[in-house]
Amino acid sequence: MISVSQNLVENPSFESFLECPAQLGNFGEDLTYWSAPTKGTTDYFNTCSLSMGVPQNFMGNQGSKFGNGYVGFYMYAPADYREYVQGELKWPLEKDLNYTLSFYISLAENSDYAIRDFDVLLSAKPLDLRIKKALTKYQLSKVKENAVTYIPIEGDGFITNEDAWVKISTTFIAKGGEQFITIGNFKNNAATRRQKLVKERVIKGAYYFLDMVYVGEGTQTFTLNETHVFENVLFNFDEFYIDSKGLREIARVYKYLKLDSNLKIEINGYTDGLGTTTYNKNLSVKRAKAVADQLIKLGMPKDRVLYNGYADMMPIANNKEATGRAQNRRVEFVISKMEIK
Repeated sequence: MISVSQNLVENPSFESFLECPAQLGNFGEDLTYWSAPTKGTTDYFNTCSLSMGVPQNFMGNQGSKFGNGYVGFYMYAPADYREYVQGELKWPLEKDLNYTLSFYISLAENSDYAIRDFDVLLSAKPLDLRIKKALTKYQLSKVKENAVTYIPIEGDGFITNEDAWVKISTTFIAKGGEQFITIGNFKNNAATRRQKLVKERVIKGAYYFLDMVYVGEGTQTFTLNETHVFENVLFNFDEFYIDSKGLREIARVYKYLKLDSNLKIEINGYTDGLGTTTYNKNLSVKRAKAVADQLIKLGMPKDRVLYNGYADMMPIANNKEATGRAQNRRVEFVISKMEIK
């Protein structure tokens, strides 16, 4: 099951700008949180501009889907020329978590080609390649010290709609650490599925308008009556404070729990092997209670939340090593159905 959640994309509909667009190819300079990852000259359009206006501009006539602005870029052009948009996420994506990705596109009237596939690249750091041609897998293989995830989105048909906005969407599982998103066509002309339009157009290529980019967390599912570990609820030695990353994970568990009013959760806290049993018992209870309190704060009824602490019992790693002790300072949980009385 997938549900709508907070959009992680900064400035997703291109409303926040530093300068009202006044010239071609100024996308990276005009907008906040967005840039061009190559030397391709992506365009920014806004109702505030006469030369780069909305709805009327040099590429056609298209009102925005959201707000007052959108961007325009070549997805296909002669000599493998390409343009891309690169945006920043609010925080890095988390490993093995399911995400939903979507955006809206519309073919510019002055294009003489249409394509059907729209690709996305996720990266830990922003890309900066000094080329104007397609960012093919070969080009991306040259990128060093930057983990990238390629997500192809193969369309069912060619996107030829020049009047309405078409939603493109997919889901993916994050590798972890991705904080930048790049949208475009990562294939050369020979590999690009394209359609020549019957009407002769001014521009040679497939130029698309883009609006409202969305990346959001999907609702996780959990096997009932099975022990799960809060992977991001980690504690420093002798502490029970939960950081923002841990709070987000707790919120995802709560999102699942609120789908069924018959579900309850049992939370179990643990410590490493340092300290006395009595002290560790109290500390482990505090860690479990911190998670329970956060679930209740989010809206979980108290009678559906149980918690306890088990000190340094049942370690999952070697307590003789610092890394092992860090893993043992954890909180686990079991979700089950409430007994019907």
